[in-house]
Amino acid sequence: MSWFSRFFKSRKKDLLSYERNYSQKDIENLFEGLRANFIKLKRQEKYLERAEHLRTSLEKYNELDSKDQHRLKAYASQYKEGVEERQKLNSRLIRNNPSLQKLVPYEAELPELILELRHVENQIRSCESNIKYLREEKEELIDDREILISGYTFLRKFGIVFLLLLALTFLLLFTMLQVLREDIWIYISLVCAVFIIFMTMILFSKEKLEKEIDKNERLQKKAAKLIKKYQIHYLRHKSYIDYEYKKFGVDSADKLQTYFDRYLKNKVHEMNYNRYVQNMARSERQMAGILKSQKLDFRTIEIIQEWMLVPHKFEEAKSVVRELEHIEKQKQGLVEYEEDLYKQALAYGETEEYKDLVGELLEEYYRWTERYASKGGEALLHQ
Repeated sequence: MSWFSRFFKSRKKDLLSYERNYSQKDIENLFEGLRANFIKLKRQEKYLERAEHLRTSLEKYNELDSKDQHRLKAYASQYKEGVEERQKLNSRLIRNNPSLQKLVPYEAELPELILELRHVENQIRSCESNIKYLREEKEELIDDREILISGYTFLRKFGIVFLLLLALTFLLLFTMLQVLREDIWIYISLVCAVFIIFMTMILFSKEKLEKEIDKNERLQKKAAKLIKKYQIHYLRHKSYIDYEYKKFGVDSADKLQTYFDRYLKNKVHEMNYNRYVQNMARSERQMAGILKSQKLDFRTIEIIQEWMLVPHKFEEAKSVVRELEHIEKQKQGLVEYEEDLYKQALAYGETEEYKDLVGELLEEYYRWTERYASKGGEALLHQ
């Protein structure tokens, strides 16, 4: 509004009196009042626009015959029933359960996979049991080997001592042979018999111990080989089953079975959920079809559908329409108040002292109203 500024253009004074400062503050407050009144007026206009649309929609609804209104209420009832059932099932849907969502890509193979995992679990338990048993057997074989080696060492020492005693006995016998020539053969026969018996026992025991030691060694090697074999099987099974458990977020085939059972149950819930969604969409289409047949505009159809689905909105609309006359009076009062504020601003602008200030404030006010309109209004409330 540069024309207003040019109209009141003059040179400003450098100093202002106390009275001028007070009046300048009044002028600034006046324009602040203009802004506040402008915002209230725009809000009131939007409210009136909505109220007028509600009144039109209410009139259109009342013009519907009772049959159409009854059908609308019936479809709305079906829609609300679908909403309630859908909300009940919402927490049971597969899509809302991350643990069950992991099973979706593997639904077809899960029954066989669970059986396979159970079999692998049995194999793992069997391997663990066999490894534990073989380790215990190996420890026993080690202890037996120590005993056998101790016995073999004792037998060897005993054989040496026995041979020394036998040699000493023969020496004594040869000495006695010089005195007892006739009876010495009896003693020699006894000694020989004892020698044969003991030597046979020693040789037999030595051979037996050697065989047992060799057998023990073979059994230890076999046990070690079997332990290694079962460990390889165990690690392979364990690696496979850990990978499958991690993929599904479980720690056992039983837990996976529990998840799968819940998955199948929730799949039924999801089918029911989708059925309710389809019924709701069908109810909306039926309601829209009834209203479209009455040649109603899109916005009116939306409002009436909202009334059918949310009854308290219908009562609120009636209340707004009843207060429409009062709201229009309020708007008229704001318009009249705005006119008074303009008159006061123009009165200040007629004075030589404030015409430049009023012109600047008016230009700023008009720019502000343009920005308010371009930004939708609410963005400038905090500026």
